[in-house]
Amino acid sequence: MPRFLPFASLVVVAACAGQGETPSPDTATMTVSSADPAVEILGPADGDSVTLPVTIRLEATGVLVVPATGVREEGKGHHHLVIDGDAPSDTLPIPQPPIAYHLGNGATEKVLDSLSVGPHRVIAILAWGDHVPMTGVRRDTINFVVKK
Repeated sequence: MPRFLPFASLVVVAACAGQGETPSPDTATMTVSSADPAVEILGPADGDSVTLPVTIRLEATGVLVVPATGVREEGKGHHHLVIDGDAPSDTLPIPQPPIAYHLGNGATEKVLDSLSVGPHRVIAILAWGDHVPMTGVRRDTINFVVKK
């Protein structure tokens, strides 16, 4: 069996080749860490006062953000934003606007330009390709105020 070890090492090296390539601007990436999978709202910050348009910027940890395919793929999902609503069931597809916005193209940010003046809550959720929330992936919530 030891005579197969060099071949196995070569296969592993070949399988890992290309993983360090820089993604194109249209390709979302994930941050690799030992933490549990999560989504984080990078901006605006919780408690901010903003003017329109406001850009919600997102980052996923431990999950690769990809365009929605309609199919569940292990470790792959896409972002959803629930605006001023409650988080949906973990077993049903996330509703359509105006309750939630699907970033089904693999985007990591969403520009909101039609919010009313006043307080708003945004919940970020990662979902499988079939739009059902990914289990075991921590969500993030922020509150901010739109000013005139």
